[in-house]
Amino acid sequence: MNDQHWGPTISADIVVIGGGTAGIGFVASLLKRDPSLNITVIEPSAEHYYQPAWTLVGGGAYTLEDTVRPMSSVMPRQATWLQASVTDIAADRQYLTLDDGRTVGYQNLIVCPGLRLAWEKIEGLQEALGQHGVTSNYSYRHAAYTWELVKGLRGGKAIFTQPPIPIKCAGAPQKALYLSCDHWLKSGVLNKIDVEFNLAGAALFGVPTFVPPLMKYIEKYNARLAFTSNLIKVDGPAKAAWFEVKDAAGNVTVEEKPSICCTSCRRRLLRISSGKAPWPTPPAGAK
Repeated sequence: MNDQHWGPTISADIVVIGGGTAGIGFVASLLKRDPSLNITVIEPSAEHYYQPAWTLVGGGAYTLEDTVRPMSSVMPRQATWLQASVTDIAADRQYLTLDDGRTVGYQNLIVCPGLRLAWEKIEGLQEALGQHGVTSNYSYRHAAYTWELVKGLRGGKAIFTQPPIPIKCAGAPQKALYLSCDHWLKSGVLNKIDVEFNLAGAALFGVPTFVPPLMKYIEKYNARLAFTSNLIKVDGPAKAAWFEVKDAAGNVTVEEKPSICCTSCRRRLLRISSGKAPWPTPPAGAK
């Protein structure tokens, strides 16, 4: 079918927006149960990144290069892959508009495009990332830098952060904390490092059942918890960070947390997270 205004139109029984782990896994599961399904996947990237492994890269337990593969190698063969981005969803008419002008009709729509990492929401962060001891496991470019910092830190202060929802994975920031602390413990330097975990929320984990066992690790590594403490600004060269801190009455104050380094190493680590980075937002086409 050809629409003179919108360009070529494609139709599918099921359209999936997003070729990440969620999208690819969902499509593979459906086609395993019914290979005759007509499924179209819309994904602009030529590479598929297994993002859950970036936390392991930052902890020295995984190789960065092993987290990326060609999208064509992981796309289920029975599915149709459109390498494009969605710019508009017309749910009432059951079609999508792509950035190349094509429209795609569907009977069923699955939306899993992931979240855009909105680094710009934190003042100074974009300029500081990847240097000055500021890093994030939620970036392919910086996960290996996290491990470089962890290995090099022999004393001083390490600040870990977890922003408010929406975030990609609520457990990922804590994995970074535990993996780093375990390395420092085995290296015999943990007692020389002031570890602080700043959480925008008021609890260590959203599912109460998991809190007691997680607290055992917090106590084991002697990490300090700072609840309702949300990162808002970073000054890389000055090695300082600012947090909005909310008290029990709801009052908000801004607190600066400068580096406390040992004189022999002059190192500090600021680990930015959000289950893949600070302040994730939906991609433009999914808003």
